[in-house]
Amino acid sequence: MRFILIPSPPHLPVRWPKIYTGRVTKVGSFATHDLRSDYIKKNGSWGLLKKWLANASGHKCWYCEAKSTRAPFDVDHFRPKLGITVDGVKLAGHNGYYWLAYEWWNFRLSCQRCNRPEKDHGGTLRGKSNEFPIQDETQRCSLPAASLTTESPRLLDPCVQTDCELLAHSIDGEVKPVAPTGTWEYLRARYTIDRLGFNEWNTPEEKRGRWQTLATLLTVVGHTANPYVIAELKKYLSHDHEYSSFFRSAIGTHRDKAWVEALL
Repeated sequence: MRFILIPSPPHLPVRWPKIYTGRVTKVGSFATHDLRSDYIKKNGSWGLLKKWLANASGHKCWYCEAKSTRAPFDVDHFRPKLGITVDGVKLAGHNGYYWLAYEWWNFRLSCQRCNRPEKDHGGTLRGKSNEFPIQDETQRCSLPAASLTTESPRLLDPCVQTDCELLAHSIDGEVKPVAPTGTWEYLRARYTIDRLGFNEWNTPEEKRGRWQTLATLLTVVGHTANPYVIAELKKYLSHDHEYSSFFRSAIGTHRDKAWVEALL
Protein backbone atom coordinates (compact mmCIF):
# COMPACT_ATOMS: atom_id res chain seq x y z
CA MET A 1 0.00 0.00 0.00
CA ARG A 2 1.46 3.31 -1.09
CA PHE A 3 0.14 6.67 0.07
CA ILE A 4 -2.23 8.27 -2.44
CA LEU A 5 -2.22 12.05 -2.41
CA ILE A 6 -5.04 13.89 -4.15
CA PRO A 7 -4.09 17.57 -4.66
CA SER A 8 -6.58 20.13 -3.37
CA PRO A 9 -8.67 21.28 -5.08
CA PRO A 10 -9.01 18.02 -7.02
CA HIS A 11 -9.04 18.35 -10.81
CA LEU A 12 -12.16 16.27 -11.33
CA PRO A 13 -13.54 15.39 -14.79
CA VAL A 14 -15.51 18.25 -16.33
CA ARG A 15 -18.84 16.38 -16.27
CA TRP A 16 -18.59 15.30 -12.64
CA PRO A 17 -19.83 18.41 -10.72
CA LYS A 18 -23.14 18.50 -12.57
CA ILE A 19 -23.70 14.75 -12.28
CA TYR A 20 -22.70 14.79 -8.62
CA THR A 21 -25.16 17.57 -7.75
CA GLY A 22 -28.04 15.80 -9.46
CA ARG A 23 -27.31 12.43 -7.87
CA VAL A 24 -26.85 13.76 -4.33
CA THR A 25 -30.02 15.86 -4.56
CA LYS A 26 -32.00 12.86 -5.74
CA VAL A 27 -30.69 10.54 -3.01
CA GLY A 28 -31.53 13.16 -0.39
CA SER A 29 -35.13 13.33 -1.60
CA PHE A 30 -35.96 9.70 -0.83
CA ALA A 31 -37.71 8.91 2.43
CA THR A 32 -36.81 5.22 2.68
CA HIS A 33 -33.66 3.13 2.39
CA ASP A 34 -35.22 0.89 -0.25
CA LEU A 35 -35.82 3.86 -2.54
CA ARG A 36 -32.31 5.20 -1.98
CA SER A 37 -30.77 1.78 -2.51
CA ASP A 38 -32.66 1.15 -5.74
CA TYR A 39 -31.64 4.54 -7.13
CA ILE A 40 -27.97 4.22 -6.20
CA LYS A 41 -27.71 0.72 -7.67
CA LYS A 42 -29.14 1.96 -10.97
CA ASN A 43 -27.05 5.14 -11.08
CA GLY A 44 -23.44 4.13 -10.39
CA SER A 45 -22.01 7.32 -11.85
CA TRP A 46 -18.81 7.06 -9.80
CA GLY A 47 -17.44 4.95 -12.63
CA LEU A 48 -16.88 8.19 -14.51
CA LEU A 49 -14.02 8.88 -12.10
CA LYS A 50 -12.27 5.54 -12.70
CA LYS A 51 -9.66 6.93 -15.09
CA TRP A 52 -9.02 9.89 -12.77
CA LEU A 53 -8.55 7.53 -9.83
CA ALA A 54 -6.22 5.30 -11.86
CA ASN A 55 -4.03 8.25 -12.84
CA ALA A 56 -3.58 9.10 -9.17
CA SER A 57 -1.93 5.74 -8.45
CA GLY A 58 -0.07 5.02 -11.66
CA HIS A 59 -2.89 2.66 -12.66
CA LYS A 60 -2.40 0.42 -9.63
CA CYS A 61 -4.79 -0.88 -6.99
CA TRP A 62 -4.73 1.64 -4.14
CA TYR A 63 -4.65 -1.19 -1.60
CA CYS A 64 -2.23 -3.88 -2.83
CA GLU A 65 -0.41 -1.99 -5.63
CA ALA A 66 -1.20 -4.64 -8.24
CA LYS A 67 -1.87 -3.67 -11.83
CA SER A 68 -5.01 -5.19 -13.34
CA THR A 69 -4.11 -6.56 -16.74
CA ARG A 70 -6.98 -8.98 -17.36
CA ALA A 71 -9.91 -7.51 -15.43
CA PRO A 72 -11.21 -3.97 -14.91
CA PHE A 73 -10.64 -2.18 -11.63
CA ASP A 74 -13.52 -1.55 -9.23
CA VAL A 75 -14.36 1.81 -7.70
CA ASP A 76 -14.54 0.85 -4.04
CA HIS A 77 -16.42 2.95 -1.49
CA PHE A 78 -14.11 3.07 1.55
CA ARG A 79 -17.18 3.57 3.72
CA PRO A 80 -19.72 1.16 2.17
CA LYS A 81 -22.70 2.88 0.64
CA LEU A 82 -25.58 0.40 1.13
CA GLY A 83 -24.85 -1.79 4.14
CA ILE A 84 -22.02 -2.83 6.44
CA THR A 85 -20.53 -6.10 7.61
CA VAL A 86 -18.15 -6.59 10.52
CA ASP A 87 -16.05 -9.75 10.28
CA GLY A 88 -18.52 -11.10 7.76
CA VAL A 89 -21.65 -10.41 9.83
CA LYS A 90 -24.18 -7.82 8.64
CA LEU A 91 -24.36 -4.86 10.99
CA ALA A 92 -27.96 -4.55 12.15
CA GLY A 93 -29.60 -1.14 12.21
CA HIS A 94 -27.20 0.52 9.76
CA ASN A 95 -27.99 1.01 6.07
CA GLY A 96 -24.52 2.06 5.03
CA TYR A 97 -23.11 5.49 4.31
CA TYR A 98 -25.56 6.24 1.50
CA TRP A 99 -24.91 9.97 1.76
CA LEU A 100 -21.29 9.32 0.72
CA ALA A 101 -22.20 7.28 -2.36
CA TYR A 102 -21.09 10.04 -4.76
CA GLU A 103 -18.37 11.73 -2.71
CA TRP A 104 -15.11 11.39 -4.67
CA TRP A 105 -13.03 11.38 -1.47
CA ASN A 106 -14.78 8.16 -0.38
CA PHE A 107 -13.63 6.31 -3.52
CA ARG A 108 -10.64 3.99 -3.65
CA LEU A 109 -9.50 2.30 -6.86
CA SER A 110 -9.35 -1.41 -6.11
CA CYS A 111 -8.41 -4.57 -7.94
CA GLN A 112 -11.14 -7.19 -7.88
CA ARG A 113 -9.16 -9.42 -5.53
CA CYS A 114 -9.03 -6.70 -2.87
CA ASN A 115 -12.61 -5.58 -3.35
CA ARG A 116 -14.77 -8.60 -4.15
CA PRO A 117 -15.53 -11.44 -1.72
CA GLU A 118 -13.67 -14.63 -2.67
CA LYS A 119 -12.42 -17.65 -0.76
CA ASP A 120 -8.73 -18.43 -1.02
CA HIS A 121 -7.22 -21.91 -1.41
CA GLY A 122 -7.68 -22.59 2.29
CA GLY A 123 -11.36 -21.59 2.29
CA THR A 124 -10.85 -18.24 4.06
CA LEU A 125 -13.03 -15.41 2.78
CA ARG A 126 -11.02 -12.47 1.44
CA GLY A 127 -12.02 -9.15 -0.12
CA LYS A 128 -13.25 -5.89 1.37
CA SER A 129 -16.77 -5.90 -0.06
CA ASN A 130 -19.00 -4.20 2.58
CA GLU A 131 -16.57 -4.76 5.46
CA PHE A 132 -16.04 -1.70 7.63
CA PRO A 133 -15.37 -2.43 11.31
CA ILE A 134 -14.38 0.43 13.60
CA GLN A 135 -12.65 0.50 16.98
CA ASP A 136 -15.68 1.66 18.99
CA GLU A 137 -19.09 0.76 17.58
CA THR A 138 -20.80 3.38 19.75
CA GLN A 139 -18.98 6.04 17.72
CA ARG A 140 -20.25 4.88 14.32
CA CYS A 141 -21.97 7.52 12.19
CA SER A 142 -25.43 6.60 10.94
CA LEU A 143 -26.72 9.98 9.77
CA PRO A 144 -25.39 12.56 7.27
CA ALA A 145 -25.13 15.20 9.99
CA ALA A 146 -22.83 13.09 12.16
CA SER A 147 -19.07 13.64 12.20
CA LEU A 148 -16.94 10.92 10.61
CA THR A 149 -13.98 11.96 12.75
CA THR A 150 -15.43 10.02 15.70
CA GLU A 151 -14.81 6.77 13.84
CA SER A 152 -11.51 4.91 13.93
CA PRO A 153 -11.61 2.37 11.05
CA ARG A 154 -9.91 -0.96 11.48
CA LEU A 155 -9.14 -1.09 7.77
CA LEU A 156 -6.05 0.87 6.75
CA ASP A 157 -6.67 3.72 4.33
CA PRO A 158 -4.28 4.33 1.39
CA CYS A 159 -5.23 8.01 1.54
CA VAL A 160 -3.77 8.33 5.06
CA GLN A 161 0.03 8.36 5.10
CA THR A 162 0.36 7.16 8.69
CA ASP A 163 -1.82 4.14 7.80
CA CYS A 164 0.49 3.17 4.95
CA GLU A 165 3.46 3.35 7.33
CA LEU A 166 1.93 0.59 9.48
CA LEU A 167 2.82 -1.99 6.81
CA ALA A 168 6.26 -3.52 6.31
CA HIS A 169 7.35 -5.23 3.10
CA SER A 170 9.59 -8.18 3.84
CA ILE A 171 12.27 -9.58 1.56
CA ASP A 172 10.23 -12.81 1.41
CA GLY A 173 7.51 -10.93 -0.47
CA GLU A 174 5.04 -10.83 2.40
CA VAL A 175 3.39 -7.77 3.90
CA LYS A 176 3.61 -7.62 7.69
CA PRO A 177 2.52 -5.31 10.54
CA VAL A 178 5.08 -2.82 11.82
CA ALA A 179 3.56 -2.13 15.25
CA PRO A 180 3.99 -4.39 18.31
CA THR A 181 1.60 -7.33 18.66
CA GLY A 182 -1.56 -6.50 20.58
CA THR A 183 -1.66 -2.79 19.80
CA TRP A 184 -4.52 -1.21 17.86
CA GLU A 185 -2.06 -0.33 15.10
CA TYR A 186 -0.98 -3.98 14.86
CA LEU A 187 -4.59 -5.18 14.77
CA ARG A 188 -5.40 -2.73 11.97
CA ALA A 189 -2.44 -3.84 9.88
CA ARG A 190 -3.09 -7.55 10.50
CA TYR A 191 -6.77 -7.17 9.64
CA THR A 192 -6.02 -5.31 6.40
CA ILE A 193 -3.37 -7.81 5.30
CA ASP A 194 -5.63 -10.78 5.98
CA ARG A 195 -8.93 -9.36 4.78
CA LEU A 196 -7.54 -8.09 1.48
CA GLY A 197 -5.37 -11.14 1.01
CA PHE A 198 -2.09 -9.31 0.49
CA ASN A 199 -0.13 -12.53 1.09
CA GLU A 200 -2.47 -14.83 -0.82
CA TRP A 201 -2.91 -15.88 -4.48
CA ASN A 202 0.86 -16.57 -4.82
CA THR A 203 1.59 -12.84 -4.57
CA PRO A 204 4.69 -13.20 -2.31
CA GLU A 205 6.15 -15.77 -4.70
CA GLU A 206 5.60 -13.46 -7.65
CA LYS A 207 7.34 -10.59 -5.88
CA ARG A 208 10.28 -12.79 -4.90
CA GLY A 209 10.64 -13.99 -8.48
CA ARG A 210 10.92 -10.47 -9.81
CA TRP A 211 13.31 -9.47 -7.02
CA GLN A 212 15.81 -12.24 -7.80
CA THR A 213 16.89 -10.56 -11.02
CA LEU A 214 17.48 -7.24 -9.27
CA ALA A 215 19.25 -8.93 -6.37
CA THR A 216 21.63 -10.63 -8.80
CA LEU A 217 22.38 -7.32 -10.51
CA LEU A 218 23.10 -5.66 -7.18
CA THR A 219 25.42 -8.47 -6.12
CA VAL A 220 27.34 -8.45 -9.41
CA VAL A 221 27.74 -4.67 -9.49
CA GLY A 222 28.72 -4.39 -5.85
CA HIS A 223 29.83 -1.00 -4.59
CA THR A 224 30.58 0.41 -8.03
CA ALA A 225 27.67 2.33 -9.53
CA ASN A 226 26.52 1.18 -12.97
CA PRO A 227 24.32 3.47 -15.12
CA TYR A 228 22.35 0.52 -16.55
CA VAL A 229 21.61 -0.94 -13.12
CA ILE A 230 20.68 2.47 -11.71
CA ALA A 231 18.21 3.03 -14.56
CA GLU A 232 16.71 -0.41 -13.98
CA LEU A 233 16.31 0.14 -10.24
CA LYS A 234 14.66 3.50 -10.81
CA LYS A 235 11.92 1.76 -12.79
CA TYR A 236 11.08 -0.45 -9.81
CA LEU A 237 11.20 2.48 -7.39
CA SER A 238 8.90 4.69 -9.44
CA HIS A 239 5.45 5.55 -8.07
CA ASP A 240 3.64 3.81 -10.91
CA HIS A 241 5.54 0.50 -10.79
CA GLU A 242 3.64 -2.55 -9.55
CA TYR A 243 4.51 -3.35 -5.91
CA SER A 244 6.92 -0.42 -5.70
CA SER A 245 6.68 -0.38 -1.88
CA PHE A 246 8.05 -3.93 -1.79
CA PHE A 247 10.86 -3.15 -4.20
CA ARG A 248 11.83 -0.03 -2.25
CA SER A 249 12.12 -2.16 0.87
CA ALA A 250 14.00 -4.97 -0.90
CA ILE A 251 16.43 -2.61 -2.62
CA GLY A 252 16.89 -0.95 0.76
CA THR A 253 18.60 -4.09 2.05
CA HIS A 254 21.59 -2.94 -0.06
CA ARG A 255 21.93 0.44 1.63
CA ASP A 256 25.52 -0.41 2.47
CA LYS A 257 26.29 0.62 -1.10
CA ALA A 258 26.49 4.42 -1.25
CA TRP A 259 25.02 4.64 -4.73
CA VAL A 260 21.97 2.60 -3.64
CA GLU A 261 21.46 4.82 -0.61
CA ALA A 262 21.47 7.83 -2.95
CA LEU A 263 18.63 6.28 -4.99
CA LEU A 264 16.46 5.79 -1.91
